[in-house]
Amino acid sequence: INTCATAAPDKTSTCSVSVSGGALDAVLRFAGGNQVIVLYIELNAGFYTGPGTYNLPPWQFQLGRNDVPKVAVLQSTTGTFWESVAGVVNVTGGDGRSGNVNAILQASSVGVQASNGSTVLAGPTLSVIGPWSCP
Repeated sequence: INTCATAAPDKTSTCSVSVSGGALDAVLRFAGGNQVIVLYIELNAGFYTGPGTYNLPPWQFQLGRNDVPKVAVLQSTTGTFWESVAGVVNVTGGDGRSGNVNAILQASSVGVQASNGSTVLAGPTLSVIGPWSCP
């Protein structure tokens, strides 16, 4: 993927953000380079404290498990699931609906059921850099 992306023109919602119980879950759909790219941002309980910068260490468990802050990308054309191994996500909006991401991702060997901390594939990385928002 080497493209700039914009909000996906879709009949369904292009984004959703949930902030509750000290956790932030965001799913944003983008279009670029003839494909749809789904961006996941997950800051679980114990990590999310409102606007600020959150480090992105390698994952211990899959999305939905309370371990570390996470960013992921699902690539529609190939079905490849990329999970963050380094970087930061910055939440700028007081309501948790906007921010910036600067993350390095690696493909997961087990898809969206990632991860146990050792399921990323050696090889290419994907950089995700830029602002995000869900109006």
